[in-house]
Amino acid sequence: MFVSFGFTKLKTKVKISPKSEVIIKGKSNVNSFQCKYDSSFLNNEIAVTSFQNNNKTSFEGAKIAIKSKGFECAPKMITKDLKTTLKATEYPTIDIELNELVINKTDYIANITVQIAGKSKQYSLQVVFNPKNYNVSGQLKINIKDFDLKPPKKMLGLVEVNENVVIDFNLYLQY
Repeated sequence: MFVSFGFTKLKTKVKISPKSEVIIKGKSNVNSFQCKYDSSFLNNEIAVTSFQNNNKTSFEGAKIAIKSKGFECAPKMITKDLKTTLKATEYPTIDIELNELVINKTDYIANITVQIAGKSKQYSLQVVFNPKNYNVSGQLKINIKDFDLKPPKKMLGLVEVNENVVIDFNLYLQY
């Protein structure tokens, strides 16, 4: 007797194209900044297993490790502050794992786990997927204090970085 629980299991290998972008955007009480990730670091092939059940797909192995020291910021002096804030020497990667993707009639909701400086937090965010070129894009808003990180202060505390940052991502997947 064959019993199906409505699951479809698929194993595949995924690579993120170097034309992909990950940008951290933030503000201080004086200025705004953005830090762009060197996407040439995103060249590892990832073995992913997916389990599809109706409008939900669960994932195993869908995890990318972003090098904490892989960002360059504008203005340039922010780069060192970002690496210090992220504790890049002690925690060389920021890990992002896709746990589940929910497909609704009009959008996709990604349930992810983000680990920064040894602390993990789960998020749900809307993503846009273009099946023609395997492009996934979206925006994740985080508070760095959720990861026990302190926003940098400069000039005796006169310049303070806001604890809320936005991570814009535009990933091109290769199968």
